Amino acid sequence: MSMIKGLTKTILYVRDIDKQTEFYRDILGLTIKNKLSIDDRKDKQWVEFSTGECTLVLHGNLETQIGKDRPKLAFSVSDIESAHHTLTLRGLKLSPIRCPSPGVKIAEGVDTEGNPFTIDCQE
Repeated sequence: MSMIKGLTKTILYVRDIDKQTEFYRDILGLTIKNKLSIDDRKDKQWVEFSTGECTLVLHGNLETQIGKDRPKLAFSVSDIESAHHTLTLRGLKLSPIRCPSPGVKIAEGVDTEGNPFTIDCQE
């Protein structure tokens, strides 16, 4: 049985979150599932769109981050500590587990071609 429960999010880093939100909501017709932001911090905005089993996420990001400004896949796990340990034993280099927001733990890595992904667990 796989420790990965499924692909839960595809994260797009965007420079103009308002314009991108309008595009995905008004042009493509996607429904906003969740919207989070920190006042006066466009780099700390997060808009989730319902797209079926996998959520499309726009992440506000005004500064260029080479190697991080491309889509990121997010995989859900039941026990992040156990998954982190097992994947590390398999030779995968993962970041330390961190909590970017209350109730969420993530660890970040890259595949063999440098494409970024995260494993995450919501408590």
